[in-house]
Amino acid sequence: MALLLLVAAWPSIEAQLVRFAAILPKLDLRDATDLRMVNARFSGLDKRNRPYTVTADTARQLPNKDDLVSLEGPKADITLQNGAWVAVTSDTGVYQQTAQVLDLFGQVHLFHDAGIEFVTDAARVFMQQGTAEGTDHISGQGRFGELEAEGFQILGRGDRIVFNGKSRLLLVQQPHDNQAPPAAAPAPGDAP
Repeated sequence: MALLLLVAAWPSIEAQLVRFAAILPKLDLRDATDLRMVNARFSGLDKRNRPYTVTADTARQLPNKDDLVSLEGPKADITLQNGAWVAVTSDTGVYQQTAQVLDLFGQVHLFHDAGIEFVTDAARVFMQQGTAEGTDHISGQGRFGELEAEGFQILGRGDRIVFNGKSRLLLVQQPHDNQAPPAAAPAPGDAP
């Protein structure tokens, strides 16, 4: 009896299945193998258990390389042991998840909350070790003045920066905090 009902109702069921299939979007298998994420966020801890974050406007898993993620508009930041904050941004990058290495390309900007900014074309950031390096021209500015060099290394979790190759440093004299302000001139008519 059920079989007879199914045979009688089959033309109606088939029409419904065709309509339902027309509503479903067609999937391209290439899209299924090209994994992308918008507003991606990777978080971790360095060797001293300080948190760091790597974000990107778009992240794309590279085919056949599960460990590599291509990034558009990457940004990374870390809080140092002394509480200072350091951030780095660039146009594009590649993040190696297992090694926790971030390679940055195109308008790489490094910011330190002490008012220091450096700009270069490429940099490699070792998130786990808290170090970075680059062999392209770098320029920077801050309260100290201005700096240009042919490359750099950030060592000791930001405690020391080494500038490589031909370098130029223009120092700006800073007032000492313990200097007394200049004495004000007496107002006219005041007794000396």
